[in-house]
Amino acid sequence: MPESMVNGFKMNYTDTGKGENLVLLHGLGGNGRAWEGQIEFFSPMMRVIAPDLRGHGRSEPPNAESYTPFNHAEDVVALLDFLKVEKAWFVGLSAGGFVTQAIALRHPERVKGIILAATSPYVDKDIVAVGQKWMEVYLKGGKDAYLDRVVKDIFTLDFYLAHQDVVDRFIETQKHLDFKAIAPSGRGNIGFDVRHELVKMKLPVLAIHGLNDRVVDPAYARRVRQAVVGAEVKLMPDTGHMLNVERPEEFNQAILDFMARHGADFHRS
Repeated sequence: MPESMVNGFKMNYTDTGKGENLVLLHGLGGNGRAWEGQIEFFSPMMRVIAPDLRGHGRSEPPNAESYTPFNHAEDVVALLDFLKVEKAWFVGLSAGGFVTQAIALRHPERVKGIILAATSPYVDKDIVAVGQKWMEVYLKGGKDAYLDRVVKDIFTLDFYLAHQDVVDRFIETQKHLDFKAIAPSGRGNIGFDVRHELVKMKLPVLAIHGLNDRVVDPAYARRVRQAVVGAEVKLMPDTGHMLNVERPEEFNQAILDFMARHGADFHRS
């Protein structure tokens, strides 16, 4: 994965394929490897860019106590400037969805459309409580206990039991998670609220959510549809928070169909 100086820090990212641009933004504590199933699927037909957000993966941490989704948005736009990408489709998972909304609101000229996956237009006490519970487990039992708790929350029980190999691979991507590095992003997410700004969006929006998501309730997806004229919603039954991992084929096809409906021109290698 290449690494470049972006907005004053070293950012690690994947950049593969050619054609229209698709930017994939992971959630809190994640990294670009969260998108392996999407990079493999979309890169034969699009240019796919999947950064490690600041403080995540191999990207340098912020030098701040709090780092908001709007701060991350400026980093992503700076990366697009560096890569000479004028406009892109964006997929944001969980907290990456906060960043996606921030980009769409502050830099709409850079956005062709957004896909909001397992995310919300605001962070309330219920979302905060999930993160607090995970940190309590970490402080009492260490990283192994933390990861065991996280995977049981982000995946449905049926998937967890039937796909231990996938769960183990996910855990492996989290082994080197630096809590100190991601803490500013966790603090920056608290107070995020763009509910009253969503009415400004004049671009294609798809909210896609697992009906069994125990981290971010699927009701938040309906609030996006209520706020944005023309916004679409897809709810996936028997699916948890990591819907792109649990149901990659259905997830990828929903995004592909959405972009096609809104004029995407796919390159075929």
